[in-house]
Amino acid sequence: VNAGNYMDYIGMYSASNASKITNIIFDGADAINIFFIGNSFTMDSVTHLPGMLAAAGIKNVNMVHMYYGGRLMSQYNSGWATDADYTCYTCNAGATSWTTSSGKSLKSVAESRKWDIVTIQEHTGNAAAWVWNSTAKANFTGVINHIKESQADAQIYYIMSQAYQNMDKIGSGSKPSITWTDQAGMYKVITDFAQAAMRDCDIDGIIPTGTMLQNLRTTSLNNDLGLTRDGYHMDYGLSRYAASCTVFESIITPLTGVNLDNNSYRYAESGEGKTPVTNANAPVALLAARNAIATPYAVTDMSSY
Repeated sequence: VNAGNYMDYIGMYSASNASKITNIIFDGADAINIFFIGNSFTMDSVTHLPGMLAAAGIKNVNMVHMYYGGRLMSQYNSGWATDADYTCYTCNAGATSWTTSSGKSLKSVAESRKWDIVTIQEHTGNAAAWVWNSTAKANFTGVINHIKESQADAQIYYIMSQAYQNMDKIGSGSKPSITWTDQAGMYKVITDFAQAAMRDCDIDGIIPTGTMLQNLRTTSLNNDLGLTRDGYHMDYGLSRYAASCTVFESIITPLTGVNLDNNSYRYAESGEGKTPVTNANAPVALLAARNAIATPYAVTDMSSY
């Protein structure tokens, strides 16, 4: 149903039949289409978006995430039209969760509809994301050019990844290139790289999930795993939730005018790597996201929270 006809549909139903319109899916001219290209760090950042959208009552956002774990920008570039080994996660407008399919290439998805926003992400646990040089620039530019072949008007955003809690989780093949010794050093490498990409490439905006996590780590909500589930991927609950807050208010709020104030979506699971999202800590996570959006390349001290 076109969003412009929504009030006409409301007029067709009495109050007693109001439930019949709750599952109307908006698509067409008023749809907002977002295409995420990325690895497991992107998955960390988008997992909770369907629940947030549903809780906000937003039913005109279509999302697709093309996922392959550990994939690099160079691989997105070289395999744009040929690689079809991705898991394709889809959340159609009005849906409340991701569904999966396979057998698609980045090219086929890019050409499948008009995308308002396309996001890209480098694999931060690899040396390819530690030094901005001509190779890195060529790979970024190649992917951006592929996107613009069919999506000349799409806005392109770069999702920043996070600093690891456990440096031993960085692949052994990458370790000879490491020039830091701790999390703070890795965070600086990530932000320097992101700023260079933003400076030298045709990228419209940054989604600073890595800065959000550093902000959240300054609060008393931090834990022995540094709000990760394994030393490097985000905690399934709170930090993934805060990462989705960062994505939501970076790209969905500007397009819809809806923010996450009073959003009722929560995550109740608990256990190692699963910090529940509660009414008490959700506002802190949202503040960590908003502070990151305000200052994407510098940590905000939130130790009073």
